[in-house]
This record gives sequence, C-alpha cells and structure tokens, in this order.
Amino acid sequence: MAERRDPAELRAILQVSLAHARRDGVAIFGAGVFARALRRACEGQGIRVRCFVVSGHPADAQSDGLPVYGLGGVPAPVTQGPILIGVYNRNAESELTALRRRCLDAGFAGVHVPQEYFSWVAAAMGWRYWLAPLEDYPAMGESIEAARACLADQASREAFAAILDFRQALALERPLALSAEPQYFPPSLRHAVAQPCVYLDGGAYDGDSVQMAAEVLALERIYAFEPDPGNYPRLVARMGEQGLPAVSLPVGLSDSTACLRFNAGAGEGSSLDPQGDTLIQVIRLDDLLAHERVDFLKLDIEGNEMQALEGARRLLLEQGPFLAIAAYHRWDDLWRIPTFIHGLGLGYKITLKLHETNSFESVFYAHR
Repeated sequence: MAERRDPAELRAILQVSLAHARRDGVAIFGAGVFARALRRACEGQGIRVRCFVVSGHPADAQSDGLPVYGLGGVPAPVTQGPILIGVYNRNAESELTALRRRCLDAGFAGVHVPQEYFSWVAAAMGWRYWLAPLEDYPAMGESIEAARACLADQASREAFAAILDFRQALALERPLALSAEPQYFPPSLRHAVAQPCVYLDGGAYDGDSVQMAAEVLALERIYAFEPDPGNYPRLVARMGEQGLPAVSLPVGLSDSTACLRFNAGAGEGSSLDPQGDTLIQVIRLDDLLAHERVDFLKLDIEGNEMQALEGARRLLLEQGPFLAIAAYHRWDDLWRIPTFIHGLGLGYKITLKLHETNSFESVFYAHR
C-alpha cells in the first residue's frame, strides 16, 4: 500500500512551495480552460507563469502569449522550478496521479496537483466542484466521522476514506479504485427498487440517464427535470423518440420555489450561479409532487443536491424511495449527504460507489 502523507507536514511543505512559486514562477501542465483560468488566478496572486506544458503537440495548444512546450522538451531551467497540473476533469487520460508521475519522471523538481495548490488561488478560481483549501478539512473531522458511521458496508467506508485521502492530497501514488458497476443503476442494488417503478430524474440532461433507467427498470412513469434551455429540447426529443412514459419539466430542483440565476450552455455542467447569464425556475419537490408516488429519486444537479433533498423532505419521509445522489459537486457533500439521509430516521442502508476517475461521478445510494 502506498504511504499516506501526514496532513500537517504536507501543509508545511506547501507553504514553502508557495513562497518558491512567488519567487521563481511556475509552469502549468495543460493549456485548456482550467489551465488558462489557473494562469490568470496565479498572476492575480503575484505568481508568474513561465509557460504551459502539454503532452501533445505544442503547436496545437492555445498559448495566450506564453511559451508552450511538450513534456519531453521543457528547457532545463524550467524543470528546476515547480509545475502545477492544470488539468481537472473525470476523463481517464486526465487521472491526476498518473499526470503527477509523468511530470516527476520528466524531471520537474516540484509537481502539484489541484488539490494541493487550490488554497493559493481559491478566491480567484471560485467553485470548482470538490476542490477546497486543505486547511479547511481539520475543522470537519467530527462531521466526516459521523458520515463514515452512516455507511452500511466496509467497501463504502473504504471508498469514502480513499476519496478523502485523494482530495486532501494525502495519497497520490496510485489511482482511486473504481466501481465495476454502472452509475446510478448498479445491478447489486436493483433488488431494492420497486417494480414497476416511478422514476424521478433530477438533472436529466439530454435524457441519457433516463434511457439507462429504461433499459434496466420497468418504468411506469418518469419525471425528468432539466432547466438548461439548450439541453431541454434534446431531452424532450429523446423521450419522444424512445416512446417513454415521461413528464419532462424545464425547471431545476431546490429547497424553495423561485427564479434563480443559472449558467446555461455548459452541457451536462450547467449550474446555478448568482452571476449566471440566465434566469431559471426552481421548485421544491414537496410542492410539485405532494400527492404523487416516487420509487426512485436520482439527483445529479451540479452542486444543488443538498437543497433539492431539503425540498423533498416530506416526500422522502412519507415514501422512502430508492436514492442515487451525486456526491462530488461540493467538497462537503461527501459528509453532508449521508448524514442528511441517515438523519431522516428511515433506516436507509447507505452505500458509496465511485464511477469515474479523480473522485468525480461518486454516488451515494440508499435503500430501505
């Protein structure tokens, strides 16, 4: 097993690294949207960015006026300083422990993944899914342990601990172990879903997850919620093409019924944002479905899962549906969601499965 780093020692190392970065500048691995936002954030904090480094052909990368080098062709003086990995997504080729190893093997003196350096640039970078300053974790210790105790099996507790170690940069020598089961509808848990099933999909996107549900469940009725004005017509068209018994609604889910600002046009990543470019309607499920049966509730709504659960409290207490709730959008969802579900007092068995790399697409499942 890879050695686990000491949290206090890591924070001390990163303080020294930040001082060196401000003195000598940094390279950034990657040249995509996240990497370019990182460059702006670094420069706003007085950290000079010396170049972008890419794994592909340098001429194909957007440079924004900086030199761009292939990983095998970085000048020696640059490799003597730190490199920040400016790649952050769920794709297998973006797995952070592998990218870190490649940069170390290329001779860089210091290699930092996003969870290590995020505290340097958090104010400028804003919400970036589960990223959070490492110094914020110690105060969450009791909440984390309470959530761990809510999990129903050893495999879930091990996944929970591994995700926490990865997100705190305490274990970076090997990738996180992924579940072999498909997301949202793992065969090992389907026995707990009522059949025929009334399925509610919060964050239905273009209908991909609804179609997955239709392939493995006997669906009596579907409620599909998708507030993005670009995604919604695709959802409706797909439901029609598949002939599914779906009620599609162009609204979001929250703990109140209101109009809120929303960042539209980001595909499956569209999300609520106080500075968003679009106004959308959000509703409480307890208001909309006060007298409707729900057997399966899936929520993957880009960081608003806790609010949606609060807005469905009566539905949950009265019906106790099977739950599949995304666990990776907010850093504290990892402990707030299982604690909320356990706190309903319904005897839910809560499990955690990780379906994509870098701790993205982790899902809490709960059934009675």
